[in-house]
Amino acid sequence: AAAGDAVSVADESEAEAVASGADDADAAAGAAPTGRANVLIGNTPLVDLTSLSRNSRVRILAKAEFLNPSGSIKDRIAHHIISCAEAEGKLLPGGTVVASTSGNTGAAIAMVCALKGYKYIVITNAKCSEEKREAMRAYGGEVIVAKEGLPADHPEHYVNLEATLCERNPAYFGVDQYETPDNPMAYYNTLGPEIWEQTDGAVTHFVAGGSTGGTVSGTGRYLKEVSDGEVRVLMPDPCGSVLWGAYHGDGTPKAEGPLAAQSYAVEGVGKDSVPGALNFDVVDAMLSVTDKQAIDMCQRMSEEEGILAGGSGGLNVHAAVELSARLEEGTIVTVLPDSGVKYLSKIYSPTWREAKNFVGDQPDPQADLDASRVDFGPEDPLAPISTKPKPPPLADRSKAAEFLRDASKMLAEYAAAEELHSGGPAAAERIAADPVIKLRSPEEMADDFAAAGVPLHIGDGEAPHTPEQLLEACNVALDLSARTHHPMFMNQLYAGVDPAGLVGDWLVAAANSNVHTYEVAPVFTMAERACLDKMARMWANTPAGAPTPEHDGLFVPGGSIANTYGILLARHNADPNIRERGLAGGPRLVGFCSDEAHYSFAKGAAVTGIGKDNMIAVETDIDGIMIPEALEAAVQKAIDEGAKPFFVGATAGTTVLGAYDPFVAVREVCDKHGLWMHVDAAWGSGAFLSPRLREEYLEGVETADSLTWNPHKQMNMPLTCSAFLTRKEGQLAACNAASAAYLFQPDKLYGDMDLGDRSIQCGRRADAFKLWLAWKSKGDAGWAAEAEHAYDLAESFEQQIRNSDRAFIMAAKRSCTNVCFWYVPPRMRAELALHALVDGDEMDPEGGVDLSGVPQRIIDELDAVAPKLKSRMQQTGDALIGFQRNKGMPNQFRLVLAGAKGLDERVMQDMLDRMDKLGQDL
Repeated sequence: AAAGDAVSVADESEAEAVASGADDADAAAGAAPTGRANVLIGNTPLVDLTSLSRNSRVRILAKAEFLNPSGSIKDRIAHHIISCAEAEGKLLPGGTVVASTSGNTGAAIAMVCALKGYKYIVITNAKCSEEKREAMRAYGGEVIVAKEGLPADHPEHYVNLEATLCERNPAYFGVDQYETPDNPMAYYNTLGPEIWEQTDGAVTHFVAGGSTGGTVSGTGRYLKEVSDGEVRVLMPDPCGSVLWGAYHGDGTPKAEGPLAAQSYAVEGVGKDSVPGALNFDVVDAMLSVTDKQAIDMCQRMSEEEGILAGGSGGLNVHAAVELSARLEEGTIVTVLPDSGVKYLSKIYSPTWREAKNFVGDQPDPQADLDASRVDFGPEDPLAPISTKPKPPPLADRSKAAEFLRDASKMLAEYAAAEELHSGGPAAAERIAADPVIKLRSPEEMADDFAAAGVPLHIGDGEAPHTPEQLLEACNVALDLSARTHHPMFMNQLYAGVDPAGLVGDWLVAAANSNVHTYEVAPVFTMAERACLDKMARMWANTPAGAPTPEHDGLFVPGGSIANTYGILLARHNADPNIRERGLAGGPRLVGFCSDEAHYSFAKGAAVTGIGKDNMIAVETDIDGIMIPEALEAAVQKAIDEGAKPFFVGATAGTTVLGAYDPFVAVREVCDKHGLWMHVDAAWGSGAFLSPRLREEYLEGVETADSLTWNPHKQMNMPLTCSAFLTRKEGQLAACNAASAAYLFQPDKLYGDMDLGDRSIQCGRRADAFKLWLAWKSKGDAGWAAEAEHAYDLAESFEQQIRNSDRAFIMAAKRSCTNVCFWYVPPRMRAELALHALVDGDEMDPEGGVDLSGVPQRIIDELDAVAPKLKSRMQQTGDALIGFQRNKGMPNQFRLVLAGAKGLDERVMQDMLDRMDKLGQDL
C-alpha cells in the first residue's frame, strides 16, 4: 500500500517525484526517512484508545497526526498540493503561496514554504486560537486575521479573501484547499493506505469529521475500495455546522430552509458552506456532536490517556466511542488531527471553559440542538450505518474518471492491434497464430463471466459491482467476442474499425448529443451536412469545382432502414396523400427488387404497409445481376393485374455474389413506367471512392432517385454509420415531417438547420461525425487507395483459387470484393476432375462452374464440406469466413474483404494453406 508523501526524494526533484509517484513508492517500500523536515510527514503511529470503548469487543485506534512536523494532519495536503502545483507549473521559484485556513493548514503551508523557499500569506478568522496564529507567523510569513461571523458569501469572509488576493496578484498561487481535488487525493495516497497496512486490513469503521472534507473523502474512498466496500465511514459534525443539513438534504438540522451556519466553538472541523473537496458519497452516516461533548472528550483523553488533543480530535473520539456502543465487534479507526498545545488558552483553560459553560455537570449550551443528533447504527455492523441509500461506486466522479481512463487505455490497445497490422513476415505469423474468435458455449461463457466476478445473469436486487470488476468483465467480453479488426475476419460485410472513426465515435458517445435540433447538436449537425454534401457529389460524379447538386439526406441506423426510407419516399411520390389517408382506398402498390437483393426490401415493404407479397423478386443471371428484360416483364405483369408499380430497388454489391445491377437499363424501365429507382449501395459503395472502380462498376448509378450508402462496411466506420440520400431537396420533410412544436419551432434561432423532422425517428445518434473525422484523416486519395487495395486483393485471391490445383474451385464470378469458392478435400479431387471441374471448355474461365453433369452424390458430399471445415476453423480460432448455398449450388465459402487492412497476397495464401491442412481428411 502506498503511503504517499511520507518520504520524499531530494527537494530539487520533488515535483517530478509527485508526478511519477516516487514518493508513494518509497514510503510503501518502507524506506528509512532521511532528508529535510518533509520526511517527517505521515507514517504516524496508531494510538490504542480501546479503554474508552463502550464495548470491549470493539477496538478504537487513533492516528496521532499531531506528530507531523508542523503539528497537524494538514502537513499531508500542504506538501502534496504545493508539489502538484510545482509539477504542473502553477507555482514557480520565488513565488508566493496564499491559503485561507482555520489554522492548521496555514501552519502546514508555512512550514512547506519555508522548506521550499516560497513566500506565504495565510488568512484565518478571529476564532483561530492565538497559539495557532503564532505558529503560522513563526515560519516567517504574513498572517491576516479576518472578521468572525461573516456569512460564507461575504467578500471579506476569510475563505473568499484568498481568491481576492490571487485575482489582484496573478503570480500568487492559491491553495484553494476547500475545492481542489489534490486535497482528498493526498489522503487517498497516504492516510488510507497507512491505516489499512497498520491494521492488517482489520479496520471495519473509519471516523473523521470534515472541514475541507479531504480527510474523510480521500481516506474513506481508499478504505472502501481496498475492502470491497466493507469499511463503513462515519462523519461527526459540530452542532451549528451546515454539513449535517447538506448531507440529509434538509437545510439546517431538523429545519426547513437554506443552509445556515450557527455558532460553535470547536476549531478545525465543520463548515459554514459545503466545500467542493467533500464527497458525501463516501459517507455512510453522520453524527452531530455538541461543543461540550467534544471538549469533555478532550479533557477525558488528557486525564485518562495522557493525550492533549485538539477539539476536532475530541469530536472524532467522542463519535468513535458512541459508535462502539452500537457495534457487536469491530475495529474503529479515527484521527487526532492536531495537539491540544495549540488550544491551551481555550480548551484547556478553566477560565475559557467556565465562560462557555463547558465545565462539570453544567447544562450543555447546545442542548436545544440535541434532537438533531442521529441515533445511528443497525444491528448488523456491516450494513450501512444510516438509512441513506448508497450510490454505486461510479457515482463517485473521481472514481468514474479513473475508470474511464483505465477503460480507454484498454480499449485503445485492443482496437489498435498493432501486432496484427504492422506488415511483413512477423505480422503474417501473428495473424496465423492469433485467434479471430474464442468460441464458447453459452454455459462456458457464463462460467467465464462468473469467474471474473460479474455474472451474466442480472439477478433480483442486483448489487453494484466495483470498477475493477467491471473492467475485468470488459476484458472477458472482448476476449470472447469476434475480433473484427483481425485481418482474418471475413465473415460479414464489415470488419475492423478506422482509428479516426473510432475516436469520432468515442467523442460522440462522450458528448451524448441528440442530432434532432441544431441548438443541442450544432457541430454534429454541420458535420452531417458536410458528409451528405460530399457523398452527394460522389454519387452524382460532380466534377471538381462544380456546384454541389441538389440533394437531401440523413444518416440513419443501418442500411435496412436506409432502404426503407427509399420505399417510403417512393410511396409518397406515387401517392402523396397516403401518409394522411393510409393505404385503405388507394391502389395496390407493387415494388420490385432482384432475387439476390437484401432481405430489407421485403421487410421494408412489410413495415410500410405495402406487404411482402407486393415486393416482387426479379430474376437474376448466373452472376447475380438483375435481368432488365425480367424486370420489364414483371412490371408489365403487375400492371396487367391492376396493380400500380411504384418502386424498383437495384443493388450495387449484392450480399452473396457482390453483383452490381445494370443501372442504365434499370433506369430505362423506371422512366418508361414512371417508377422510383432506388440503389442499395450499402455494400458496394466502396466503388464510389475510386474513379477507376466507379467506371468499372457504377455506370448509370447517378440516375437513381435515392441511394443507400453504408460507411460502416467498406469504409470501416464503427457500427453503425449509414446514409440515405435522395436527389431532390425537401423530399424527406415532405414525406416524414410531423412539426412537433416542442422541438421544431419555425421562429427560433437557426431552426432551418434542424435535421430531426426529416426523420421517422426522434432521437438520432451523431453517426456522421466519425465519418467526417475519418475523411479529414484520410482525404480522398486515402479512401481511393484503400478501396482499390481491397478490390485488387479480391481479384488476386481469385487467381490464387484458380492456381490451387483443384484444392479450391471458384463457385461464381468474383464481383466487388466477394469471392465465392469451394474447398475440395483430396479424396474428391480426382473424381470431380472427371466431371467437368477442371480447366477447359466445361468451365467459364471468367466465372464459376456448371455442375449439371456432376452426380448428386458428389454434390451432396461437397455441400457438407464447408460447414465442417468452418467448424474446425472456428475451434482453432482461424479465419472467420461465411458459407451458404446459392442458386441451387452446394454450400460454398463466401469471402468478403471490407477494407482488407493487414492483408496481402502472402497472408491470403497462408490462409488457404491452413484451410487445406484442416480439411485433408474430410
